Amino acid sequence: MANPVSNKTSRQSANLVRLWLKQKPFMHWLVREGLVNYTALAKRLDEEGFASGKRPVAALRAALLRSRHLDLGEFNPFGHNRVLKDSTFEIRSGITVVQSAKALNIPIISVSSSKNGVISLVDPDEEAHIPKSAKVIGEDLVLITIYSDERMETESGVLATLMLHLALQNVNVVEMTSSGPDTLLVISPKDLAVALGVLQGLMGGGKRSKGEQALFSYDKPVKT
Repeated sequence: MANPVSNKTSRQSANLVRLWLKQKPFMHWLVREGLVNYTALAKRLDEEGFASGKRPVAALRAALLRSRHLDLGEFNPFGHNRVLKDSTFEIRSGITVVQSAKALNIPIISVSSSKNGVISLVDPDEEAHIPKSAKVIGEDLVLITIYSDERMETESGVLATLMLHLALQNVNVVEMTSSGPDTLLVISPKDLAVALGVLQGLMGGGKRSKGEQALFSYDKPVKT
């Protein structure tokens, strides 16, 4: 007869699994929907040191099964996110991504900085003015600017949903930054058609913009 799982091991496993799933909304969605092998996932967690004591795999599996009923926030990777559905987006081509030690003294589209330097998105008209000291990370790329309202900054899981859909379609995001509620994604031109399909699916379609710098721009459908 197998040894029972101790209460201490059970409580420890439950707490660790809850914290782990809280940080991984997609995994919690898989667990909640019954789309994982609970025993296999418990073994993986055991290998990563998520439990100790007697029969840790059994304790972790029980914790995963109980976690299906936890309220860790709504997350549905295949649903229409409300924030994205009310967003619009614009696409520009010919973008150059530049890394430099300090901010460039030329007009730029967007800039972000960290301890490793400054990343700038440069319009093709300014590419000739990039200093030789800067490192060009990528050229002739596509910039997708997603315009959202203030909920983008307060509602959790919006960006995770977007990135998950792009990743599931093998779209590699070369650079990502934000400016308030707006999100800027840089991708390869070869991924543009697929990315367009993803965005239109999440946002529910729309209409073409008349903007001079936008190749495409989609808005929510106009009610008639």
